[in-house]
Amino acid sequence: MSNVANFPRRVVGRARSVWQFLRWRFKPAVCFYLGNHLFMNYMPYGIRHWFLRRFCHVLIGADSSIAMGCFVTGYHIVIGSNTVINRYTYLDGRVPLKIGNNVNISHYTLIQTLTHDPQNPDFVCLCKPVEIGDHAWIGARAIICPGVTVGEGAVVGAGSVVTRDVAPYTIVAGNPARYIKDRSCDLRYRSKYFPFFDTDIQ
Repeated sequence: MSNVANFPRRVVGRARSVWQFLRWRFKPAVCFYLGNHLFMNYMPYGIRHWFLRRFCHVLIGADSSIAMGCFVTGYHIVIGSNTVINRYTYLDGRVPLKIGNNVNISHYTLIQTLTHDPQNPDFVCLCKPVEIGDHAWIGARAIICPGVTVGEGAVVGAGSVVTRDVAPYTIVAGNPARYIKDRSCDLRYRSKYFPFFDTDIQ
């Protein structure tokens, strides 16, 4: 008798679990799958950016471009205006990733916001936001590690691994990235890069 009495409660509980799974896991997985494998590879800028804004909640400023082949994940990505995200860049927005205005991120760059504690017996996940300031330039195949702030106007050399903050208007390079020299503070350019298809032809 008690099993019969509890049946409606079990049905409601099961339905709630299914709904939560669909809302919090299945729907985001489908959105990012379609975004990364369909829209990021086959759609023009307007449709690509519309999908990222509408379904992946990426905030993209005016005249900013995300090139084909990039991989986007997480609901916490903010990109300023006149910013260029070049091909095959990995944008990890599972915790806040903020990219400023007039930023140039070269191809095959990896920006990571999550890592693990290697000393923890449970291999716990560590959430560390990343911020890249206005007019920063990230060279090709650079790796920006979790928790790093790249200051305004800073330059990260190609192939560098950035494990700690980069001071504004400095140039760093290497693995791990180290200070090379200062950069001019007189930066007036606005980035605007919308090449046709998956090319470098504008």
